[in-house]
Amino acid sequence: MLLYFPSLPMVSFLGLTKKRHFATMKEVIFMALFNVNLMIRESRKAKGLTQEQLAEGICTRETIVRLENGRNKPNWFVYREIMLRLGLSQDFYTDEIASNDDVHLVRMFNKCKCFIATRHFEEAKAMLDVIEKEKGAPQGKGWTSSIGYYMYLYLKAGFYSLDTPEPGGNKYINPELSVACAMEAIKITRPDFLLDKIPDYFLASHEYYLINTVAIAYLAMDKKTEALHIWGKLKENTEKNYSEDLNDMSNKWYKMLLTNITIMLMKAELYEQCLQMADEGLANAKMEDPSITRFQNYIFCKAYSLLKLGREDEGRELYKKMLLFVHVIDGTWGLSFSSLKNDYEKEFGGQLDLSVAW
Repeated sequence: MLLYFPSLPMVSFLGLTKKRHFATMKEVIFMALFNVNLMIRESRKAKGLTQEQLAEGICTRETIVRLENGRNKPNWFVYREIMLRLGLSQDFYTDEIASNDDVHLVRMFNKCKCFIATRHFEEAKAMLDVIEKEKGAPQGKGWTSSIGYYMYLYLKAGFYSLDTPEPGGNKYINPELSVACAMEAIKITRPDFLLDKIPDYFLASHEYYLINTVAIAYLAMDKKTEALHIWGKLKENTEKNYSEDLNDMSNKWYKMLLTNITIMLMKAELYEQCLQMADEGLANAKMEDPSITRFQNYIFCKAYSLLKLGREDEGRELYKKMLLFVHVIDGTWGLSFSSLKNDYEKEFGGQLDLSVAW
């Protein structure tokens, strides 16, 4: 069978010298075309991970042993998380890994996740209602499996934690339920998980998302200190386990953490620290980053901090640029031009003049 093998930008993720990148990846590519199990094994070795490290937060070490020996094929969730940890494309063998049940679950999961990310809460709630009905129907057994139930909890955790810039945009917001769902989901693969031990774990991709969701939910409960504490622990964890990849485009979780910490410092009225984080973020952020809101958030935090620190001319000019930027993409990713403009005028008084020389 002829297999499609996509381009390989992930060579740089292996954390090796350039000379060894090429030799190692030639071996991996050759073996990957022959067997997905060998690809996992050889990529793990090239990454310098033990079987225990590859399995942590994803599955048991015994599962990895069976996969690498060719005795088992990974299920969709395990395969996805292994690929993310190894810095490899999930396109490899996806069609052969996912069953028909998996495809149905993944399609609904991705669609609902997209609605949540873009703050289309009514559409997301409708899809969660459909999933809830399917769970109770004979054909909905996928959602009651360990993978399906985990995905269901993952969606609920995100859905109930988020709001829009204008409070009340998500009438279903329930941060307590969000925390409960996130913690239950994490404990499916890490039963002994404790928030205070975050730096000690080798976290998987799904765990970063869920722990971040817990911090967002704490923020919604006005538990700013607890939220900042969690984000600080996540930052410590990421810098400890992924130090060689922190400037790589693949490490979206680290970038998201820095953005969240900056916003949290602003909300905690620690404006000097917020301004420093915002400047560092803007120095590294790019307009082509996957999330355009990251760029906007740094500008907002910097402008707001400048205004609060008495540097009004700088702050007003930067805030105006940020609002003009939001005006272009108004309504996407939960950004509201009118809401941000009204917030400014309410906070600092007067009507903001958005005219520009050009």
